Amino acid sequence: MAMDGGLSRRRFVVGALALPLAAVAAPRAATAGSGATRAMSGLVEPDSTFFGTVDLPYAAQLQTGSDGDLWPGAWADDDALYAANGDGRGFSDQPSADLVANRITGTPGDQLTGTRLAAGDAICPVWSDPASYNRKPTGMLAIDGNGDGADELYLAVQDLRYGDGAFDDAAAASVAVSTDHGVTWTHTDTPMFTDHVFTTVFFLDFGKSSEHRSVLGAADAGYAYAYGLDGNWRTSYVHSVPDPVDLYLARVPIGSITDRSSWQFCTGVDANGRPGWSSDIGARSAVLHDERRLYPTISQNPKNGPTDLSVLAQGSVLYHPALDRYLYTSWTEYTFEFYEAPAPWGPWTLFLHKDFGPYPWWGSSPGPKNGGYATTIPSRYAAADGTSMWVQSNWFVGADNGPTNYDFSLRELRLTPWRDTTPGNPRDASVNLARTAPGTVPIDRTAHYGRLGVLNDGDPTGSEDSWNGTAADTDQWGYTWPRAYSLNRVVYTTGAVFADGGWFGADLRVQVRQQHAWVDVTGVSVDPAYPYSADAGANVAYTFRFDDTWGDGVRIVGTPGGAEHFTSIAELAAYFD
Repeated sequence: MAMDGGLSRRRFVVGALALPLAAVAAPRAATAGSGATRAMSGLVEPDSTFFGTVDLPYAAQLQTGSDGDLWPGAWADDDALYAANGDGRGFSDQPSADLVANRITGTPGDQLTGTRLAAGDAICPVWSDPASYNRKPTGMLAIDGNGDGADELYLAVQDLRYGDGAFDDAAAASVAVSTDHGVTWTHTDTPMFTDHVFTTVFFLDFGKSSEHRSVLGAADAGYAYAYGLDGNWRTSYVHSVPDPVDLYLARVPIGSITDRSSWQFCTGVDANGRPGWSSDIGARSAVLHDERRLYPTISQNPKNGPTDLSVLAQGSVLYHPALDRYLYTSWTEYTFEFYEAPAPWGPWTLFLHKDFGPYPWWGSSPGPKNGGYATTIPSRYAAADGTSMWVQSNWFVGADNGPTNYDFSLRELRLTPWRDTTPGNPRDASVNLARTAPGTVPIDRTAHYGRLGVLNDGDPTGSEDSWNGTAADTDQWGYTWPRAYSLNRVVYTTGAVFADGGWFGADLRVQVRQQHAWVDVTGVSVDPAYPYSADAGANVAYTFRFDDTWGDGVRIVGTPGGAEHFTSIAELAAYFD
């Protein structure tokens, strides 16, 4: 079917891979700044060494009968997850509101059900000009701060601009509290944070009733911890305020969370890894600074999405005791950016960059691939061993096919902590490690249709490609494993070839991951010779033989070809023979 705006004219079949209209499909419509004249984007290489494999689907796996966005949540003493949504009905058929508090029961493996508890002015006022701002929830905490034996709920809410410059200016914020599990709320008399300073607030999630905060030791466990962003909750697309490139940390005694004068802000970390604190918000120092910019341009974008995206945004920070790690889930309009740290104050390192591509998003049933905003990992749905947890995200933009997930929706994140292993697999030309090795995780730069399973489904006639509207200078397809294997052969079967890309243009190599570093294999021969042009053909197998080596990951990597700088793939097999 024809995509709107002339974008990637392709045939779409439900339940099947997208295939070209012809052996060489028509190019995507050219636009100003497209092709080689555009700014080049490189391969984002996460720098964390904590995890061996990270696996997150391209689309939501579980959706609920709810309506709204954001959904920051907290796991309370009654075993329910309390979550607040913006701009929706919540778990109800009641009128839409800019702020709704909900109670959610069940688990992803069971049925999730929800109840709307309170909304709008019943929770807190709009502190800024109501003609220009509305409420948005940013963080929630469940903790027994008053010592009565039951949790209170604390909900951080910001004033976010709407109308002209919508969602590009967070002017003020405060924290409301409920002592009856979300039914009624009280609020402060004035906003706690103003002038765009620390106005996107989300609390550190220490599990049910914040029980795991004891890991910090007696001196620090008496505090609640909250992260904050200045200016806006994500990139300010109209540039009305500076984009957030710094993540700040604060703490407050659990008995005085709504008392602004009790808050202290992290001023930095000393040589022993200990943080300093000050009641002066002006003395705060970022615990994470990341000034990366993504999608400097997009060659074709009928949805008129933003470009030049900063990578820090409203999300969540979860502490998991089995991992003894803190996970910060950030995002951009087209990507997820996940970080990990050994302490609330860092140091933070990137462990996942997931690129969903620009709008519109494509894919098959049960819906298109999709990213989403305000990504959170509720501790309520995290497995005790830390290898499985569920990411919540939602979005409200058009798709080429299928519904949006403007609701409380989840997808499973699977994590394997890295460990040093020794290869032990025997030589066997019949064993394709991509299909037989336990815990195999396909990796890519981006997948146009979100179909990473194409790489090792055993079907050499399919196709996936890496088009995402940017002029990428490096592309990859491969796998990571929870342990190391010996290797000496890779078979790359190409996917569809298009007039504007679908092949590697230069420098195609095989690399293995050893001790967290990707290194080139040696003694490489390729049969048949790879032509570095459209002559690579569709569904052609190229066999790369190389010296015996080992790794807990393998990939092909090189410079993508064509005017749109992307590659395609039908299969990638890995052997030791």
